[in-house]
Amino acid sequence: MRTKANPAPEYVLVVDDEPSLRTLLGFIVQRVGAEPLLAHDAASARKLAEKHSFACALLDKNMPGESGLEFLKWLRKAQPDCNALMVTAYGNVDSVVEALRLGAFDYVLKPFEVDALEHRIKLALEQWRMRQEHERMQAMLVQADRLASLGLLAAGVVHEVNTPLAYILSNLDWLDEELPALSEALKRREPANPEVEKLAARMQGVQSTLRDIRQGAERVRHIARDVKAFARDSQDESILVDLREVLDAALKMALVHIRYRARVVRDYQDVPMVMANEARLAQVFLNLVVNAAQSLPEDGAEHAIRVRLWTGPNGEACAEVSDTGTGIAPEHMPHLFEPFFTTKRSGEGTGLGLFICKSIIDGMEGTITVESQPGAGTTFRLSLPPHGRDAHGARPLEQASAAAS
Repeated sequence: MRTKANPAPEYVLVVDDEPSLRTLLGFIVQRVGAEPLLAHDAASARKLAEKHSFACALLDKNMPGESGLEFLKWLRKAQPDCNALMVTAYGNVDSVVEALRLGAFDYVLKPFEVDALEHRIKLALEQWRMRQEHERMQAMLVQADRLASLGLLAAGVVHEVNTPLAYILSNLDWLDEELPALSEALKRREPANPEVEKLAARMQGVQSTLRDIRQGAERVRHIARDVKAFARDSQDESILVDLREVLDAALKMALVHIRYRARVVRDYQDVPMVMANEARLAQVFLNLVVNAAQSLPEDGAEHAIRVRLWTGPNGEACAEVSDTGTGIAPEHMPHLFEPFFTTKRSGEGTGLGLFICKSIIDGMEGTITVESQPGAGTTFRLSLPPHGRDAHGARPLEQASAAAS
């Protein structure tokens, strides 16, 4: 299973005081696709362990100074994930039992058959990979559970915010109507009174402040609406969705990633409504926009993220997210939608984002494709079938313009 674009080398520690045998063991390790790190005694092996993590270790049992069994005991504490194989010409039942008790993965007697030892190293490496993948999946499950809890929390917060927000906006509406009426009433009652004129002027200032407050409250309402769209239960049924609204919501949610990195260029043409799960579709756009922002180099140049909407030749709804970033290497292109494939540094990506995007779009009977050139940016393009009532009337914008002229 591919987990990274450039996976870290799998190091195998080889500790043996005999140079020729140490070289042979290193050659066998290379044959199985791992990288050998050679040491002639336990002391030099400890120094290697300070710099590298080992997937596997081949340890000579009898060495000058610290024995292989003593070093195995230390290694199991220092690097418990390492699968160690004892390789020795002095084997008996007691030493085998002791080695396995100390945590050795296997016990190999000299002289050994190269193919047999190679097979055992492969088994040790495969178990190590499975253990690493299990730990990775566990961490991802914890993260997924945390995000699910965050989604529920966001939905609850939005619900709690909407109630007082509606009260605030309704009272602002009342004040917006009442203050001008009150000001006019005062002028009619005492038209020549300077104090009334001053009071009316002050009331106009209050009206201006109230308009500013209303704009702020409206912005909060829009934010709450956008968060609600993303936090909605993923099992919600499909609804009629306007791609403009969903894409705009995704851009707002991604603002923290876009700000100071690029300007957003919108090109929204006529596009039909689609029947889709709004939250999942928003998740797709958010992922594409965030990926676009993260691909932009911090080189001081002016970069842009371009989002387009248009109607395809067969009436389908088309969307595009493109950037002026670093692009994608040709050898990575065939693997972009594979699960756990990522070109990001360790800890920055799970390798599931684009895989999930494709799964969502496939589930909506749509398509998603990608074009990229290293150094010239990347474009993700998706199309979705139009809603039934729009399917017959939808035409490309160029055709519609030609028909109207």
